[in-house]
Amino acid sequence: MKNDFYTIEPEIYGGFSVFGWGTYERGSVLAGQQRKSFLADFATVAEALKTYPKADVMGGRVEPAPISVMHLPDREMNAYEEEVYFHGNDY
Repeated sequence: MKNDFYTIEPEIYGGFSVFGWGTYERGSVLAGQQRKSFLADFATVAEALKTYPKADVMGGRVEPAPISVMHLPDREMNAYEEEVYFHGNDY
């Protein structure tokens, strides 16, 4: 997974977490939607910045955009339908 940017966010009980932000890739049921992935915990912002020097330090928790599943079918698909739905004519 490729991350477009990183954030350092304070944790509720102390310490700081680093998150990578990007977009869900093709092949995911959430393809094209914003993704926030936990990467690591650190005791201080300085420690986090040593490992992730380009990360943005945030004053609080940052929530990703709401996830939508409205594009998914209402019923369970068979294997052939899944292949066509998720992969189309990739070959």
